[in-house]
Amino acid sequence: MGLRIYYLYHSAVCAMHEKTLLVFDYFRHENGKHIEDGYLNAEDIEAFERVYVFVSHSHHDHFNPRIFDWASLKVTYVLDSTVKDAPEGAVVLRPGETYSDGTVYVREFGSTDIGGSFYVNIGGTSLFHAGDLNDWHWRDDGNERYSRVMTKMFDRELAYLKEHVAHIDYAFFPVDKRMGTGYDEGAVKFIETMKPDVLVPIHFVSFADTAAFREKSGRGGTKVLEIKHCGERLV
Repeated sequence: MGLRIYYLYHSAVCAMHEKTLLVFDYFRHENGKHIEDGYLNAEDIEAFERVYVFVSHSHHDHFNPRIFDWASLKVTYVLDSTVKDAPEGAVVLRPGETYSDGTVYVREFGSTDIGGSFYVNIGGTSLFHAGDLNDWHWRDDGNERYSRVMTKMFDRELAYLKEHVAHIDYAFFPVDKRMGTGYDEGAVKFIETMKPDVLVPIHFVSFADTAAFREKSGRGGTKVLEIKHCGERLV
């Protein structure tokens, strides 16, 4: 059985490889709801032999301390160093640092906000979760200097990623229309530079935005996925 990927909410996604579950930037919680609803609960965690829970940074829309309620011998937390009060045994990384245990290989890369982004390889399949890595230029706000600096920061991070990662099978990257003009420039540049096989939009405003971005950017070698609802199986 190959990789299965589900969209949860905002930037939260989960991926399943055989009996291993990978969870990224999960924060919205409600008792009694499960993966097919866009949520995770202890029952979902218990269904897997190994679970890796990734947190790219400490912003409230990427991290909820309730994930620590899942702590057990089967759960490995892989946390950016901005996440505080980590449980004993958690793997805490900074950009440039790596972790490997024979099941997953992880390298944290940088961000243009706080925290970082994660490259993960499991069973020969590579994933990249951007966290808040993006060209957050907010050009319509009129601060041209900020926009120039942000774009320069993003280009630098992207060049560093390209230098160290040969290929990405599945990428999760922000496409946030709140930015206004050029809202998708970071994602377009990411596709042009890294050429992932599949790009899953995250951090978007409405599901219609994912369809629009797929129509605009899905004609090259990268398959851009449309997302229709929380809990949807994408792959």
